[in-house]
Amino acid sequence: MSRSISRRSVLTAVAVATAATAVGPVGIPAAEAAGAGGDPLPLVPLRVPKLDQGTWQQPDSRIQWMRDNKVSMFIHWGVYSAAAQGEWHMFYSKTAPTSYRAQWAGSFASQSRSYDPAAWAQLAKDLGAAEVVLTTRHHEGFALWPSRHPNAWTSGDTPFPAGTDFVKGYVNAVRAAGLRVGLYYSPIDWRYPGYYDVSGSKPPSPALTSDCVLPNSVYPWNYEGSDPTNFDYHENARVMKNEVYQSVKELVTDYGAIDDLWWDGGWLAQQGTDAAGSFFWEPGQYRDGGNGWQVDSAYGESEWGTGKPLGLTGVLRQHQPNAVSNSRSGWVGDYDLDEGSGVPSGPIRYGRLVQKTFSVGGSWGYSGDSAMPFSQALGLFVNSFVRDMSVLVNVGPDATGAVPSTQAAVIRQLGGFMSANREAVYNTRGGPWNPVDGRYGFTFADRTVYAHLLAGYDGGISFTTPSLGDANVVSAYDVVSRSPLSFKVSAGNAVTVTGIDRTRYPDDTIVAIVLDRPVVPADIARGCPATADSAETSHGNAAANAVDGDTSTRWCAADGGTGHWLRVDLGSVRPVTGARIAWEQAGKAYRFRVDGSADGATWSTLADLSGNTTAAQVQVVAFTGRTRYVRVTVTGGLDAGTWASIRSLEVYDRRFLDPSLPNG
Repeated sequence: MSRSISRRSVLTAVAVATAATAVGPVGIPAAEAAGAGGDPLPLVPLRVPKLDQGTWQQPDSRIQWMRDNKVSMFIHWGVYSAAAQGEWHMFYSKTAPTSYRAQWAGSFASQSRSYDPAAWAQLAKDLGAAEVVLTTRHHEGFALWPSRHPNAWTSGDTPFPAGTDFVKGYVNAVRAAGLRVGLYYSPIDWRYPGYYDVSGSKPPSPALTSDCVLPNSVYPWNYEGSDPTNFDYHENARVMKNEVYQSVKELVTDYGAIDDLWWDGGWLAQQGTDAAGSFFWEPGQYRDGGNGWQVDSAYGESEWGTGKPLGLTGVLRQHQPNAVSNSRSGWVGDYDLDEGSGVPSGPIRYGRLVQKTFSVGGSWGYSGDSAMPFSQALGLFVNSFVRDMSVLVNVGPDATGAVPSTQAAVIRQLGGFMSANREAVYNTRGGPWNPVDGRYGFTFADRTVYAHLLAGYDGGISFTTPSLGDANVVSAYDVVSRSPLSFKVSAGNAVTVTGIDRTRYPDDTIVAIVLDRPVVPADIARGCPATADSAETSHGNAAANAVDGDTSTRWCAADGGTGHWLRVDLGSVRPVTGARIAWEQAGKAYRFRVDGSADGATWSTLADLSGNTTAAQVQVVAFTGRTRYVRVTVTGGLDAGTWASIRSLEVYDRRFLDPSLPNG
């Protein structure tokens, strides 16, 4: 098994809890384990980066800003804004590409001269957003910057004034406002008939759906010649792909540092999934020399040092290593999407970052001055936050760049809510308990849990929490007014808060409950000294990586043998209640033993999982005792591709569970 890379492929984690109980180490009393009273408290489930198509997802440290800042503002603006029929007008009307351009480009060129990106940035600040995302090119194929591909349709073309670059003005304005820069880009381009038949089959195979053809035809609606049966769709698709690569190269090199490349549309011919179309776009780290749609060297990009041809994510990472991107290119993405006006429901979105994106207008692109009610928009916000999701809310400016007044009003109302309740939203996590659909949910930070009482909550002016475990309540207050609220402890260490004023924001009244210790148990091993009997130091896989709080790094032994161990020093003898381990790989039944010691010389077994058959990347092991050193020894379950390797070793001194695990 080659060890030429420092991080091997990680399969999707199927987390299953493993529990054990043990006495304390020899000579150390195990009686009074910490956190013995109250129910176990939920931990924040781990997110382990995945490797897909040669590229790793960004680590938590590079997506944390999305989790902390919660809200971004989306802007759909293009030639379709002049048509005022929404961003899909060209497709729905089946207007041929040359006719569409002739009909609407002049109107947009004239009206767009007055666009004011600083006003967009200010509206985003009024919202309380940290980021703005602009549609640099939507499916109609018009680029808001002077792209240099010979077939591109851009703001550098007549009838636009010479030097027009809407993206540059936008980026400068957003940066000047202190906001993060997001660039939306759609590889779909309705100007290319080859998009609907990349294989060049005659007739198209699979057959096109009825919305992709004109009446009495089997060929794409956007073909404008006289001989559709002999048109080279395959080559047309290759030219389209060339333009995509040139466009992306320009976006990631011409505008300085960007924070987010928001893909939209990896699917082909309006069918299938983004992932199903990835064979064509090649959205991973590298392109395949055997791919049937080769990108010309003039438009592609090669990896520095190796000369390997880069795929779309490879181009992004080479020039913008800190940027995040979503999954709409066909690559797995650094974050997932939940698109549309449907209200999020069900449990917290464990183990990944999900962005809820919706438009406050009737469409994404401009189609008149209309907007959803504030209460509906707020419901989408809050039901996302309590599920540990972020939000991207869209506005559709008219051709002059002006955001419709009703949409702007809703955006500012949302901003008012965010400002009044900022401590309960920004820099929080959803949970620790799952929400109850339509009634209530929670966010938390440090020692404060925030109860969000939604429009459907029927408990009047009082609210009772789940069990607070081993914590005690210090105070409770109304988040908006900061007024103190009365509370009392009930059975099971639940707390009932009374006297709640639900008139200010009846769709989300937020109550803060302050505890005498952190809401979720803290990992007492984080940052502690760690050693191992063996380490793959040539790839930087040292023991300290297992306790650095970063699941993108790991400790790995220097060979594939059993018996290798990792040890952490907690600094003093202290109570422990268990550990959570994230192994390097999923789908592998690592067998192991957890030992404890007061002096690092005499050891006792805390938990023996030498017979483990659980093939899970993340496992929880419960035990009680008092110890200074915790040692994990890998006793088996290794094969040619599996070495003793741990991404994260966490140790706890309070009763805990991982709610993402079946038996957590």
